[in-house]
Amino acid sequence: MSGLGVLRNSTITYSKSDLAAVSLIGATLATWLAVAGGAFSLRALLACEALFFAFYFTGSIFASIPALATGTSFELPLRLLFGYAVVNTALFALAWVSPLGIVSNFGVLLGLTLAVFFRAKRRAEVRSSSASLWLIPLCLLATSLWCQDSISPRAEQGSVVLFKPWVDSFYHAVHIRIFAASHGASSIGDWRLAGVPARPYHYGMYMLPAFIKQASGIHSYTAFAGALAPVGVFFTGLAAYAFFASLWGAWPGFTAAAALLLLPDGAQQGVQNTFMSYHWLTQISPSATYGLAVLAIAWVFVIQGCLRSSRLQLFVGWSFAALLAAYKLHYVIASALLLLLVPAVFFRARIGRTQRALWVIAACAAYAIALVFVQSVPGVPLIRFDGSSLGEVLRLIQTFAKPSALRDYVARHVGANFSRGSNLVFGAPYVLFAVLGLFAPLLVVLVVRMRKRASVLSLLFPILLIANFLAMFFGLALDFTSNTPDELSHRPLMIVYFFVVAWVGGALGSIVSEAPRLARAARPLLIGLSTLLLAVPARFGPGVQNMWAMPQMSPVRLPISVVEVAEYIRCHGDSEDLFQDSQFDRFSELAALSERSTFVAHQLFLIPFREDLVASRSAIIDRLMRLRTAKAISATARAYGLRWFVHQRGETLAWPEEISSKAVLSTGALTLYDL
Repeated sequence: MSGLGVLRNSTITYSKSDLAAVSLIGATLATWLAVAGGAFSLRALLACEALFFAFYFTGSIFASIPALATGTSFELPLRLLFGYAVVNTALFALAWVSPLGIVSNFGVLLGLTLAVFFRAKRRAEVRSSSASLWLIPLCLLATSLWCQDSISPRAEQGSVVLFKPWVDSFYHAVHIRIFAASHGASSIGDWRLAGVPARPYHYGMYMLPAFIKQASGIHSYTAFAGALAPVGVFFTGLAAYAFFASLWGAWPGFTAAAALLLLPDGAQQGVQNTFMSYHWLTQISPSATYGLAVLAIAWVFVIQGCLRSSRLQLFVGWSFAALLAAYKLHYVIASALLLLLVPAVFFRARIGRTQRALWVIAACAAYAIALVFVQSVPGVPLIRFDGSSLGEVLRLIQTFAKPSALRDYVARHVGANFSRGSNLVFGAPYVLFAVLGLFAPLLVVLVVRMRKRASVLSLLFPILLIANFLAMFFGLALDFTSNTPDELSHRPLMIVYFFVVAWVGGALGSIVSEAPRLARAARPLLIGLSTLLLAVPARFGPGVQNMWAMPQMSPVRLPISVVEVAEYIRCHGDSEDLFQDSQFDRFSELAALSERSTFVAHQLFLIPFREDLVASRSAIIDRLMRLRTAKAISATARAYGLRWFVHQRGETLAWPEEISSKAVLSTGALTLYDL
């Protein structure tokens, strides 16, 4: 039977309680946007509701396929995540190939979803799990507390405006604007170079805030602060529930999400190395949270496929792992080999040892070939597994640790000048405790305690992830041609933290739920304890993005004149206008706040890709600033499509008085010209 035939003959289930919860999510998201932007938008509310109902209906359609849903907890959290991955990825693909805008593209997808949902032969109302319903307000509250600095991003202090999110927030806002206005590949440009096509990268996370921005007309920075950052954190809670509810049941799933969202990470427990902090990374790197959500779905179906000998579930799991490239490419590189090898060992169908050995060999070969191919993609960092940077990576992470006796002790035993053995003996425990803190020894205790309650695969799963992470962290060479040489080895720490901490929470939930003495009190106890633990994100949420070693990155202190110039450009021109900053807008603050494209921008860190074109355009701007006749200035501006020029005090400008005296705005150290 065809796929459509299966759907038409399936019973699609839904719950009125689920629908109410979905509506609550949309309303909360609209509230975050209202706080971030300083005004409530009815259109934003409608856009948020439409998005999450589309996710829910799409997830419900796939949940109606018995061969897919068997063994999984296909409740509200998994339906939302599954629907998000399908709808959002489709939107991402359409952004590149469809001449329609993002709102029209979403309208088409929503229409198809509703047509399938309401034309199904049978629809049945079912009762929602109480754990999944309690989970939604818990995740929304925890997200609101962790993301306080994003949801309320600005604060004025005299002549300075503080932007509390990490400096990359401007970069994200620029991309939200680009995808909000997209209508085909030719309209998606390089953020540094107007009119130049964007390079392939994991831009998938931008579709949700881009749709809200385009449908409501809110500012792209508001869409970043009120949607992109918090929704990703919210999704991680749903993902933890979906994964562990599928393994051990609803309430263990609830406690898995609670542990992830309500407990301090290793850095906050006393190790004090922000660079290794999970909660810091969820805020400064939104792609990581969306990547975790997609990765969790992949593992749900891969593991269930292994446990139930289901090739369909295995295929779906691998398909989601492939989709991960659109959300967090680092996670594909970090997880692909395990995703291929685990089924080779644990798939329960009758497969001989020779066949399993061939599977392992084929998996390793496929992974190696994929790495060779990926390495040729522009912008992908160096992938070389030789252990050559073992000491250097430990020295690097030590530079982010606050001065302490622990840091000094570890520094006396690790680094480029120490042996490989010393680096491993002292470095591996330090890295594990910097990431996991007390969750590391607690995991060992619980694995022993759960050995008779859980399958071998579910017991070994967190251990496999830790081993994989340590191998990647210490084995991958650093890429010193990149602005972040450690990104491939460092980013996967979020994977190991997510699954290990959620595993610990799920295991504790399973033990409490099954304890005979706590049969009646278990659920109220778990809910009450989770409520009390909201004090943790309330305490650590404000300032969670700050790093003592890089104080200039968060909060970002901008002169109010920058905000005024950006607002003038935004309000007095066309959305297609180009601007140019005499200092090349290194933080992308002018591009983000003005919602306009720049002719050429520099970046805070080195990006080798297209550096020759950046240099040639920079030379054009340098020549423009040295021109001495009005005619030459006007001709150059017309030739390159420049309308606005922002001159920053201290930069040499040779323009004649007939041009320099006609600035449209002069504020602080900035002068704005309309060319």
